[in-house]
Amino acid sequence: MLSLPERIAGRALQATGFARDKVRTEVGEVHYLRGEGNGELPFVLLHGLSANAIAYGDLCRRILPSVSSLIAPDMPGHGYSPVPHGGLDANKMTEAMFETLDQLIDRPAVLLGNSMGGMAAVRYAAARPHKVRGLLLVSPGGAPMDPLSLDRMLSIFRIKSHRDGLRFVDRIFAKAPTLMRHAIAQGSKQRFADPVMSGFIESISSHDLLREDEVASLRMPTLLVWGRDEKVLPPANLAWFAEHLPEHGIIERWQDFGHIGFMERPAALARRVELFMRELAGRDSHIRTPQGRAFGLRGLAPVG
Repeated sequence: MLSLPERIAGRALQATGFARDKVRTEVGEVHYLRGEGNGELPFVLLHGLSANAIAYGDLCRRILPSVSSLIAPDMPGHGYSPVPHGGLDANKMTEAMFETLDQLIDRPAVLLGNSMGGMAAVRYAAARPHKVRGLLLVSPGGAPMDPLSLDRMLSIFRIKSHRDGLRFVDRIFAKAPTLMRHAIAQGSKQRFADPVMSGFIESISSHDLLREDEVASLRMPTLLVWGRDEKVLPPANLAWFAEHLPEHGIIERWQDFGHIGFMERPAALARRVELFMRELAGRDSHIRTPQGRAFGLRGLAPVG
């Protein structure tokens, strides 16, 4: 499930040193991007709903020098990974993600997850703490919702018309790019109208979301970045993470950062990742924000 521009971007990534490979799981093949850097710790990036590894290409290129290796899988039915036999649902996504990371992580890695990928990162870190050195959550999904609230949130992804597509673009960005707004809306409409993707969205239920014990059990250093311009996930989701993350968790709210802030402020996010990686590698005694403000073990802090 890749557009022509994404395929071109994928070739550009390969030209800058990233390679594409695949692993086999019980659900089917899972394709992934891999790059080798000069840092000390391996890094894994998990994408959001309907996205793929290539969509994070700019961020990946910026992060690569700070890590020993970078792996970015395309989850089943996303990017280059084929649709599982019998269709796509939350159980197959979770099974494929666990099998993929179990095979690819050969020593404790830092996980970054955005949106649906944030939920996946939490779930994997809670179940496989020995595989996860640190956890970065960027606008993470997965906070519990009652069926009505969940349906209201999922309705954002039910794009039936160009007008729906424009509303979607305006929601995912802090400030929608004027020149590309209609093109992105059209591409979003095509992607979410795909029967596999629309069927997956309709299959999601409250039972698929995170549990309190999964979040509370996280033992590794954890940083959650949430945009002040978040318009996809409700504020109650951030409040839930703030309540249930363990005491060592840090939450930062960023200005000019929407649901896909990794595309809007990739340089700032890459710098924050680098600082997080340095702290994990033991080079610094504490984590600092891009503005140089230091935080203790627990904080809910604004970041410009």
